[in-house]
Formats: sequence, C-alpha cells, structure tokens
Amino acid sequence: MPITRLQHELLYTGLTSVFGEFDDRFFALIEPQLQWVEMSGGDVLFNQNDPGDAMYFVSSGRLQVFVDDSDGNPRRIGEVMRGGIVGEMSILANEPLWATVIALRDSVLIRISKEVFELLIAANPKVAMNLSKRIIERLKFAQLPQKSIKKRANICLLALHEHIDLEKIGHDLSEVLQQKSTVYIASSKLVNQLFQSDIAQTAKIDCEENWQLSNWLDEQELQHDFLILLADKPVRHEPYNEWTKRCLREADEVVLIADAQQSFQLTDAEKHQQLGRLVTDHMQTLVLVHPADTVTPHHTADWLQHRPLVKQHYHIRQGLSRDISRLARLLSGTAIGLVLAGGGAKGFAHLGVLKALQEFDIPVDFVGGTSVGGLLAASISFDQPLDIMRQHLKKAAFFNPTKDYNWLPLISLIRGKRIDQMIQDTVRAFIGHSEADIEDMWLTLFTVSSNYTLAREEIHTRGPLVKYLKATTAIPGVFPPVIDGDNLLVDGGMFNNFPVDVMSRMPVGKVIGVDLSIDKLHKMTIDTIPSPTELLRDRLRPKKLRKYRLPSLLAIMLNATLLSSAARRNETKQHLDLYFNPDVTQFGLMQWASFDNVVDMGYEHAKSILLQMTEAEREAFRG
Repeated sequence: MPITRLQHELLYTGLTSVFGEFDDRFFALIEPQLQWVEMSGGDVLFNQNDPGDAMYFVSSGRLQVFVDDSDGNPRRIGEVMRGGIVGEMSILANEPLWATVIALRDSVLIRISKEVFELLIAANPKVAMNLSKRIIERLKFAQLPQKSIKKRANICLLALHEHIDLEKIGHDLSEVLQQKSTVYIASSKLVNQLFQSDIAQTAKIDCEENWQLSNWLDEQELQHDFLILLADKPVRHEPYNEWTKRCLREADEVVLIADAQQSFQLTDAEKHQQLGRLVTDHMQTLVLVHPADTVTPHHTADWLQHRPLVKQHYHIRQGLSRDISRLARLLSGTAIGLVLAGGGAKGFAHLGVLKALQEFDIPVDFVGGTSVGGLLAASISFDQPLDIMRQHLKKAAFFNPTKDYNWLPLISLIRGKRIDQMIQDTVRAFIGHSEADIEDMWLTLFTVSSNYTLAREEIHTRGPLVKYLKATTAIPGVFPPVIDGDNLLVDGGMFNNFPVDVMSRMPVGKVIGVDLSIDKLHKMTIDTIPSPTELLRDRLRPKKLRKYRLPSLLAIMLNATLLSSAARRNETKQHLDLYFNPDVTQFGLMQWASFDNVVDMGYEHAKSILLQMTEAEREAFRG
C-alpha cells in the first residue's frame, strides 16, 4: 500500500509517543519491517484468546473492543481511535489476547510484530518502560468517571428524501463547526472536480483509483478535525452508488436526515439490504427536519420504532440557526447537558439558573431531572422563551398542587388530582395539547422515577410525557403511585434525586448540575417525641413561643426521599463540570407562593458563580 507523507509523519509521531524518543537512523531501520494493514468496517482484527504475536497502531479509522462476559457474550468496553494502539498488553505479558477487536469503519493500521518489538527493546531498553507507563495511565484513566461522548471525526450525512438539501445542511454545519475546529466537506461533485474524472462513482475496492481516493480522504481526515461526507441522493435502480458506499464505510457516525412531514415508514433506500451491511448499529443518528413554525414535533415514536438501530435522534427547524448550532454541538461531541435536582417548591430556583446561563450565552442541549427537576427539565425541552416559561410555571406554582388532602389516606395523604391537573395544564400551556411523548421534545429529555415493584431506578427517555412527569413527582405516601404496565412508579428521588450520573452517560461534552440543599433541621433538645395532644397544643402557639422544633409529617416524608441522594452528593459531583447549589433552605418544600423569590435566588446564585469564572472558562461551556 502506498504511504502518504502525512501517514509517514503520523507514524513517526505515534511511535515516539508510544515508545519514547529514538533517532531517525533507527526509525529508517525498522520502518521497512512494519506491515500496513487495511480493514473494512466489520472486519475482525483478532479474537479474544488468540496468540498475542503483534501490536497495532491506528493510522486512520476506528476500532471497537469487546470482552466476553462469564456467559460468553461479547461486552463492548471501549473504542480505539487514530493514534491509539491495541495488542500491546499481550506482547508485554507474553499471554493470549484479552479482547476481541473489530473495525468500526474502514481503517488503516500498522502492524508491529513481536520480533520488531523485541528489536526496539534491544536498541532502547526504555521502550518497554515507556509502553508500560502508557498502559498504567490508560488503566488509571479507565477508573475515573467518564462521559460516554467520543469524538466523531468523520460524519456522513445521508438524506432519506430526495428534496432534502443536503449540501446546504452540510455547509451550515460546517460554518458553525469552523468557529472552533477545522472542517472539510467532501461530496462526489467536489471529488470528481479535484481528480478531473468520475472517480467518486467509479473507484471500487482493489483498484488503483481506490488507493488514490482512500489516501486523499485519509489526508483530509489527518489535516482536519472533522470530515463531513455528503452521500449522493439515492435513486431507484441504485440506492447506494460507489461514493455513498465509501461515505458509509468511512464514517464514524451516519446521520440519516429526513423530512418530518413525510411518512415515517422506511424509505426504499433504507429497505435496501446494503444499508445493514454498511452501517452498524452503534453509529446511526436520525435528524428530523421540521417547518420553521412547528410548535412541537409529533409521531417521533413511529420514526424510531421503524428504525431500531438508531441510537440518537434530534429535531431541527428549517432556517433556525440555533437548531443548526445545537446539531453541530451534538455531532461534534460538545453538547451541554443540564441536570436538575428534585426539591418541591424549591425547584423553581432552576428557572433562575437557566436565566443566568442564557445571559452568559451558555446553551443547553440535553436536559434531565427528578421530581420537580423533571418538570422543569420538560419545560426547558419545549425550547420556548424564558418569559413564557416563567409565566406558565408561575401559574402552575400558584395552582398549589398539594392542596387536595385525602380524608381517607389509604394510599397517600394527598389525592393527587391537583398535581395531575397541574402537569397536564402546564404541558398544554406550552404546546396546546398534553399528548406529547418524551421523544417529541426539541431538546433531548429524560426524567427519573423509582420502580416500587422491581425496586430499581427507571430512566425515561421515551414514552408519554405527562405520565412520566406524574411518576417522577409521585412522592411515596404523599401522592398516589403511577401504574406503568405491571409496575408501580413513584418519585425518582428515592433512588436518584440528582441524576448527574445518568446525564454523564449521554453523548454530552459538558455536564452542568443544579442541586437543591436538603433542609437543615435543628438539633434535638428533647429526649422523646411529645404526644399528639402536646404537639397540637404547641402548634397552636405563636412560632416564637413554641417548645418543639420538629418537622411536620409531610416535611419528613418529602425530605426522606432526598436522604439517599444527599448522602451521595460528593460522589455525584465528580461527574459535573459546573455545579450550582442555591441556598433555598429558607423556603419550605410546599411553599408554592414563594415562586418569584425562589426563582430570583437561583438567578443571583448562578450569576455570582458565572461572574467568578474567567471568559475562557465560560467559553468552554458554549460548545
């Protein structure tokens, strides 16, 4: 295989970073003994327990690593990108390979045999030490809390409908990405013009033109942070021509772009068996394009049901620049996730924090929360102006959802009719109806509930919005539980009141969290709890004259749901890049009438923290 100048430079730089410094003469001696290996997406490099007779340096492409679990089922544990190495641990330990490695897309590797490795050690004994240090650093890094995001260098845009203007979407994305990265857009038209031939459509595997085009694409990948590949529009007799097949093979992520007003059924091109062979399940993203005046998407569940291999989906509106900017962050791994904790009426402080973030031009792309944090997260996901949000949420607060006491409290102290009505009315105020699904939101949303039946945490990313908002706010003993199939769901605060760990598993680059401090109760000055009669008599006294400083029944029940998350606060904060914790302890969990004061306190707290940051630190949260 012909080696380009850039590949030669990458090889030298890569080997130096892995093995340490060595002179040009020695490099010239070993370079002819290195073997260049070309792989197609889906090819297996080696299997677990194979003999470890070589290590591999990734010149271009992306590999995926699997380890068999105790039942013999492969478990994906990571990816290796350009500049990474695999197989080195087996060479050092002289043991069989501990994992299976598969090419995620077309990749070029450099094989360093065990014999060449021993030659390296003989020439420079520090090579083994440098490699061991690299392995130890990688193992240490694996123990730290990690976000799921991995940079996607090669992005293929594939239109599902002929009238989609793929070139405009690609250039709009490029304009946003170029503000902080280098970007190259490759289309068959451009390639044919550069090569002055029809090479994009005619270059097939195992021909001279294929080597030329592959090397050229590798050079663009090496020279740029992102390579956007525009696939050709499918035609009936040939859904995937040679250029489109190449785009799919070269891609780290395939973005299916569809007109949301068209049928959600699979297109003819999607039905074609080649798509399944060329695009693996880990790399499909669906983008639904809506008219600019769309209030909220709908039928998203149908689109996803027909495309089970799609891992992420996003909504954009035609001509709306902030949607394109959000899509650019989502595809480039710089999306911002916002996590909102539960805390009753105190949760309206989240709205104040959002106001401060917007004033400092910090966007939100993913949003999730528990209990009232889930309700606020849903309100944010509608992507409406802040003053409209404040208006709708203030109306919800003054509706007082905890006023309908249950006079026969067999399941809950509060009947729950008012909070159900409040949730439905709030959703209806935002979008005109209350039948939306979570996957219909403009911003990617999740809420958390606790499964009382199965004793586990439930993370809701799909399904009826109103139902799961009721579930995430259903404080056990206070509000009735929510029936979901065979299960009973209650407030998510029982398991995870501040679901930062959930957001860290989403494809986001930064995680912002808004915590709500648990009420600090006074230390007890009595040895035993007074009788109900004594307590009632004491409560009838003016506040200053009361003897017993005890929380009410409802306060105990509400605070009890927060104890587990409060105990894990320090562990939770490890996943955060920016932490807000407004002191709203002066407000009660059911003090709904203090809406404005709580919002303002959240705003002042967030503003003060953002002002303490440098401009460079704030810029890191702008994608």
